[in-house]
Amino acid sequence: MDRRTLQMIQRGLTAAVSVVLALIVITSFRNLLEPPGATQAPSTTAPVAAAGDTDETPTETTVEEPGSGEDGSDVTQDTVTTTTAAVAIPAVCLEEPPEENEGTTVLRVFFPCGGTDLARGTYVYRVVPATDLVLTTTMREMTAGLDLEETQLGFRNPLPASADGSFQGVSIVDGTAYIEFGSNDILPPGVATIEGAQVFLSTLNANVFQFSSISAVEYRLNGSCDAFWQQIGAEECDPITRAEWSAQLG
Repeated sequence: MDRRTLQMIQRGLTAAVSVVLALIVITSFRNLLEPPGATQAPSTTAPVAAAGDTDETPTETTVEEPGSGEDGSDVTQDTVTTTTAAVAIPAVCLEEPPEENEGTTVLRVFFPCGGTDLARGTYVYRVVPATDLVLTTTMREMTAGLDLEETQLGFRNPLPASADGSFQGVSIVDGTAYIEFGSNDILPPGVATIEGAQVFLSTLNANVFQFSSISAVEYRLNGSCDAFWQQIGAEECDPITRAEWSAQLG
């Protein structure tokens, strides 16, 4: 073996030994930072609420409406039955129903909740002193808005804070409910747009049409149906029927 070949072999062995030593150093350094057996901590994500039950079974509460409206008009004696549209309700938007004790009435007051701006079967419970004026009291509770706990559950109020007190009364004639508002305070910003009117009306309609004896509703502003609808972008009075409301629910 000549001298040049021997030198080439020596250089090759030296390089191989250097690589091995480098690998040993790197491995030792990694073991100091990450001891053997350590595993990467799993990433954490916030839990996502699963879809809740579908409210398909109507809850019936039979109440006799009084024989005259709060505005003095004649009102047909009518049996009021509460129902709920069959829609999927997010689990976060479900409240435990309170007990109805002697001397109290439990109402359902509808507000948007979850991933939609429409009141589609989502409601809070309100315990009020015993009353036969269930629609009147429901509308009064709706315009009063939400409390902190209800807001934390995910409910949203599309009505402005000034709406509290704007509701004036209701009368029912031949299945048509006449809902009276006494000021523009009931109207939220942007209500004259298509989207704003839809959100606003869905909340009103859900609260009215939960009572199966109501076949249509006419909303009035300062005694005028035309005035109400002109404020939300329509030209004239447009009473809403139960069939139209059901179609909007899809």
